[in-house]
Amino acid sequence: MLIFFQELCLQLFLWLLALIDGLMEIFSAIAGVTNVRVNGQSVNIIEYLAGNSTVGTIFWCIFILAVGLTCIFTIVGLVKNMIANNRNVSTIVGKFFLALLGTMAMLAVVFLGILIANSLLQLLARIFQLGNSTKLSNALFDACVGNWINGYNINKINVTSLSVSDIFGGYNAALFGVWPTSWKCNGMVNPNTFIYLPALIASIALAFALIIAVLNLAKRVYEIIYLYFCMPVSMSTLPLDDGARFKNWREQFVTKIILSYGAVLSVNVFVLLLPLIQSMSIPNLGSFGNAVFTIFMIVGGAMVIPAGQTLFARLFGTADDMHAGGGWLRSAYYGGRFAGAMTIGLAWKGAKGIYHAVRHNKHSSNSGGSSSGGSESSDSGGDDGKYTDDGGSAEGGGE
Repeated sequence: MLIFFQELCLQLFLWLLALIDGLMEIFSAIAGVTNVRVNGQSVNIIEYLAGNSTVGTIFWCIFILAVGLTCIFTIVGLVKNMIANNRNVSTIVGKFFLALLGTMAMLAVVFLGILIANSLLQLLARIFQLGNSTKLSNALFDACVGNWINGYNINKINVTSLSVSDIFGGYNAALFGVWPTSWKCNGMVNPNTFIYLPALIASIALAFALIIAVLNLAKRVYEIIYLYFCMPVSMSTLPLDDGARFKNWREQFVTKIILSYGAVLSVNVFVLLLPLIQSMSIPNLGSFGNAVFTIFMIVGGAMVIPAGQTLFARLFGTADDMHAGGGWLRSAYYGGRFAGAMTIGLAWKGAKGIYHAVRHNKHSSNSGGSSSGGSESSDSGGDDGKYTDDGGSAEGGGE
């Protein structure tokens, strides 16, 4: 029975590792580290979306709308200046032409900034891969292996392409070869030293952290295109507010462009340190204690992945924006716990109320006959008394 349980745990672990590798591929594509294929061409996702013809047509339509808004804001600025008389007319008119020319200049700056940011991001990813080409699934698997056997090691395998029988090997069986009794230890890993619980906990935590990171990066792609469309409108307010709205747009755009740096850096740091962590052990501590130590280190490293994005957001003053991406998962988790507790509480109170109601009805039905008889006797006694009194009073009246 234990062998079946070990095989089940390893199979779940392999499925989670395959999920982690898939999330890593999605993560790299959305972050801009690797390219995506569109109509047979390999393109960067941000560059392709920003340079798409449909997106460009919509941008120029918004630009024409922004030109009209610029004229309106210039007239409003002139009217305000006639009342307050705190600015020169030439300054307001100059801001009008600066808004029109600035939009064209910012269009080139936006594309140039995207190209430079993606190139530097790919360079950062290659820097971390110079001495560490191990996949995240292999590194996590190696961290949870107790002992390699038969000359195998992590450098000779690809975990996600293997099966349970390939890793653990065969087992001795009884009852016509159906019931397993012991492992043959002819596979790659010793099944009796594999740390199953740390493997499952660490893989679930890492998958959850990658999901949060991927969602934040996917949200970043839409926000960059959204800010790209809003750029002419933010420039149109230049004659009215001297560039205050454009300053806000610039800060948001720069933040969204470099936000992926924090995620890519945190993932690569985790992959870089994971093989080093798995070689550590605490002296004078048993295998279970060192397994718990491995759990804490792996789960703590997984928490760095979404924390890297939050750190970059805080450095650029938009930390609250991160709650719209990954924080909703935590809110949903705690909200689900609260809703579940309320549901259980209401169900318990409802069951308790039904129990008391049924008990009260039983008590009423059991005592209903005696109380009815007592009522009838008391009522008849009352009638007799009344009759006697009336008769006595009648007789007295007759006398």
